[in-house]
Amino acid sequence: MSAPPGGADGRCLIGIDIGGTAIKLGRLRGGARELEAFRTLPTGAARPVDAVLDDLARALRTLTTEAPALGFGVGIPGTLTRDGRIDVLPNFAPGWRGVAVAERLERSCGLPGVVVNDAHAFILAEARVGAAAGARSAFGVTLGTGVGGGLVIDGRVHLGASGNAGQFGHHVFDAHGPRCGCGSHGCIETYASAPALVASVMRPFVQGAVPALVRLAGGRLEAVTPALIAAAAAAGDPICREALERLALVLGVGLADVATLMSPECIVIGGGMAGLGEALFDPLRRTLAAYARTAEVHRPALVAAALGARAGALGAALYAGDAFG
Repeated sequence: MSAPPGGADGRCLIGIDIGGTAIKLGRLRGGARELEAFRTLPTGAARPVDAVLDDLARALRTLTTEAPALGFGVGIPGTLTRDGRIDVLPNFAPGWRGVAVAERLERSCGLPGVVVNDAHAFILAEARVGAAAGARSAFGVTLGTGVGGGLVIDGRVHLGASGNAGQFGHHVFDAHGPRCGCGSHGCIETYASAPALVASVMRPFVQGAVPALVRLAGGRLEAVTPALIAAAAAAGDPICREALERLALVLGVGLADVATLMSPECIVIGGGMAGLGEALFDPLRRTLAAYARTAEVHRPALVAAALGARAGALGAALYAGDAFG
């Protein structure tokens, strides 16, 4: 395991998690397991890159004025080049490609910084102080608007040759499947993200074939969420139950591949859809058991994330601690 983050002189680390809706940030003291002075601000992802980074720089300067800092880490919901520039940043305004976020913020606040994929930050936090604490290797999956992933070995994020190892959402489930936003076809994200789950019940909803879901959503298609689909499935709706089973099949087969190829001790599921609980985890465990045959003796534990919405910012601070601590 790595040494506790933070400086011997009491300086803290700043963790930042840039999401499409909100930016979360806070301070991490040496040896601490939780962020202090945690705060959020709206991202406004449709705004120009300069406007977003200017707001973030002001928030960062406020945190460092309140307490001296050693450095900062930034979690980014996209892919990065090896030199820390943004390669692909979906769901944001054009203009982010090639931007060196850490360098831009360094000039504004006078502190050294690093960037990391947000799913990598998530699993680093869960592996150090969360649901996978104590495991020597852990694979993390984030299920939300997209599907992210990352691998931690002996307390360190495994980046691979590209710097983007663990892109679980873009592991191909079916080469003849629907086109993915990444340009490939049949990626796990096209089947197992929150929008994909909602899309799978849209036609039955309009046709009135899912009465429990129609009732729960007040007859409004735009009100349908993964949580309502799970509630309708629990109420006995066969189409909603089948939609969840299909999602769990795609995820479970992908995780069986992870178990077979990487053999992590633990798999941590986080993101908004982890909140579905056993409606997701029960079929997911069954699928993993059915397809991870060669990993049966040492099949990884499958657990829900423990750190909630702060995991990304905490992981970014921990990642900075590895760089500057």
